[in-house]
Amino acid sequence: MPNSRIPVPLPGSSFPAAAGGILLFILLLAPMPVLPAEITINSEEQFRFAEQAMEKGEYLRAVFEFERFINFFPRDEKVPEARLLIGTNYLKAGDFESARRVLNGVFTDYPGSITGGKALLLMGESYYRQGVFNEAEYYFEQVIKNYTDIELRNTALYRLGWARMQTGSWSEAARTFSKVNPGPLYDTSQHLALSSLGGETLPYKSPTTAGILAGVVPGLGHAYVQRYRNAATAFILNGLFIWATVESFDKDLPVLGAILGFAELGWYSGNIYSAVNSTQKYNRKLRDDFLHGLPDSAKVGLFKTRDGRLGLCLKIDF
Repeated sequence: MPNSRIPVPLPGSSFPAAAGGILLFILLLAPMPVLPAEITINSEEQFRFAEQAMEKGEYLRAVFEFERFINFFPRDEKVPEARLLIGTNYLKAGDFESARRVLNGVFTDYPGSITGGKALLLMGESYYRQGVFNEAEYYFEQVIKNYTDIELRNTALYRLGWARMQTGSWSEAARTFSKVNPGPLYDTSQHLALSSLGGETLPYKSPTTAGILAGVVPGLGHAYVQRYRNAATAFILNGLFIWATVESFDKDLPVLGAILGFAELGWYSGNIYSAVNSTQKYNRKLRDDFLHGLPDSAKVGLFKTRDGRLGLCLKIDF
């Protein structure tokens, strides 16, 4: 029987070529590792991105984006503007300490410049919003004293006038408003220079008088400022404790009488303190109601002018 032989593929035969083609096809189908794309950050786009966050009211996010702009582009000409806007965003977010820290750095790094003046003005605004009007006055006065830019001085004068009205310095406020030069704030300032003097005729009550009246007759100090419910409560409670104290001593109960007398002393003192405090609140409300009837300066801020410059903004509601 003839020998049977198994054919062995020789070099150059079609079998290895077919296997190589299959292997290549498998490799082509296999998932390839994806290389990360290179991200390019443009200074204009980054700055605009931060501005958009600010416009949306996302103030702390805007702070982060402006800080990132400064870190990526420390030599960019918009860095001073970005630092001012960081302070403004902290101001809008109500973080007054952080706002002052940032703005003080801007003022220190750009002394004598308009940028430094705007930082100083915004520092005063931070105290104004916080209700610390004496400090606000100091910073507004520094702007007026050290800067000649009309826009900057007018804004500082206008805000200083409001700060002085908040502290009841009506005649000083009137003189301050009268110094505002012609411009967007001029007409309102002239109106306030006259109307602010009306604060001097407000029918304030005397806290001292209220305290004396409350000491003579409990509750009378509250009646003095038209808080009749509090007056009735103070009169009844003090009357009951005085009556109970006297009755205790009349019935030969000195220990009980002493305890009740000590308690009445607390009620009596509290009645005087409350009368004085109520008078101060009465005067504060009287002043606030008067101020709310005037053209309100609202809040100092920053805005972009048509030529791209960072200008001051002082919204006025009529």
